[in-house]
Amino acid sequence: MPPTSGSSALNSAGGATLKDPGSHFTDEEFAVARVISVGKPTLNRELLTSTGMVSNREVVDVEILEGKLKGQKVSVANEITDNPAFNINARPGGEVILSIVTGTTDSGKVKSEYNIADYHRAPTLGWLLLAFLVAFIVFGGKKGLKSLVALLISVCLIAFVLLPLSLNGFDPLIVAIAICLVSAVATMYFVAGRSKKALAAMLGTVGGVIVAGIAAQLVILSAPLTGLSSEEAQILRGSVLVARPSFYSGLLAAGMLIGALGVIMDVGISIASAVSEVAKTGHQNFSQLYQSGMNVGRDIMGTMTNTLILAYTGSALPLLLLISQIPSTKLINLDLVATEVASAISGSLGLVLTIPLTAYFSARLMASSPATREH
Repeated sequence: MPPTSGSSALNSAGGATLKDPGSHFTDEEFAVARVISVGKPTLNRELLTSTGMVSNREVVDVEILEGKLKGQKVSVANEITDNPAFNINARPGGEVILSIVTGTTDSGKVKSEYNIADYHRAPTLGWLLLAFLVAFIVFGGKKGLKSLVALLISVCLIAFVLLPLSLNGFDPLIVAIAICLVSAVATMYFVAGRSKKALAAMLGTVGGVIVAGIAAQLVILSAPLTGLSSEEAQILRGSVLVARPSFYSGLLAAGMLIGALGVIMDVGISIASAVSEVAKTGHQNFSQLYQSGMNVGRDIMGTMTNTLILAYTGSALPLLLLISQIPSTKLINLDLVATEVASAISGSLGLVLTIPLTAYFSARLMASSPATREH
């Protein structure tokens, strides 16, 4: 698997830290280390001669903070290039992720090589997560706590069901459909409890997800889209999971489905809640309830569609800047661009059709009597 950043990237590209030819390195682990001091950078002439890459090497003294080498102090060669994507700017007192590759020499002696692999970002992300959880619970109250439980279920389904099954060769689209259904049911139950409102939102959401899934699958087959347009997918196919081409197109469809699920659920529960409140005021005729649901749906249709489209656009800004000079005929037909467009539009289609479906189910379930359920 290719290195991500820092000196480990340079080790792979140009041999900034050359391994002993008589050593056999087989075991790699990662540990958090604290930077003690950073030496003065000097030009790496060896790398310049072998690859033409201009890089300044600095010696960083670190203390390992965890693992079997905890407390040990080592010196690491860190490369600083003119490409910020590969640089780890070590600062005294800061923390980094250390790559420790251990092996044996021909004489049987155990030997380790150390590289700075990345920044230690987990604490910052942890504080951000904590702030989010506190705000969510404070302003959301009991319902906010229930929503967090539903979110946790969705995350666990992806992490412990979708990913392992996909890595074992199961069709990711089928698994994703099942996960979306379970996630929708769990979310609506925790948000709205056992009620007609929750049932209507579930039915509308399931209908929207099915529409989005069918649209995604049709465009993938007819365009066609390979699912291998991203660098990550190509790395996965080349080094981790060698599978038939249909697996990767299914993985693409699964991603489209999961990406659209959140906003579809949002639309579903919003319409069901609105119809429920209207029904409580005494307007319990089917036509009145359905029309109320559609009116609310039309109001939120534009903003929610914008939310979905802008989410995909925002994540693809570097791509858009990169391809802005490509002729439009070639641009729209690029696999990478067509994939992003198909993801946004198929999700938006599912979102739009969730509105009449949820309005219909809500009106049917909440109309007061068979007589008032007539159109």
